[in-house]
Amino acid sequence: MKNLLKGVAVMVVIIIVLMVIHVLCNMNGIELDPVPTGTVSAVGAMLIYQGLTKNEENKDDQGEKK
Repeated sequence: MKNLLKGVAVMVVIIIVLMVIHVLCNMNGIELDPVPTGTVSAVGAMLIYQGLTKNEENKDDQGEKK
C-alpha cells in the first residue's frame, strides 16, 4: 500500500510540474510536442519512483541483517 501511495504522489507531482511548464510555454508562444514531453515525463516519474522505493528496500535489508 505504501508503494501505491508513493506512485500516486510521484504522478501528481509530475502532472503539476508539466501543467506549470505548459502554461508558461503557452504564455510565451512556445508549443511543446506531446510525444517527447510524455516520454520524458514517464521516464522521469519511473526514475523518481525507483529512487523512492530503492531507499526503502535498502533500509529493510539492513534491518534484517542485524
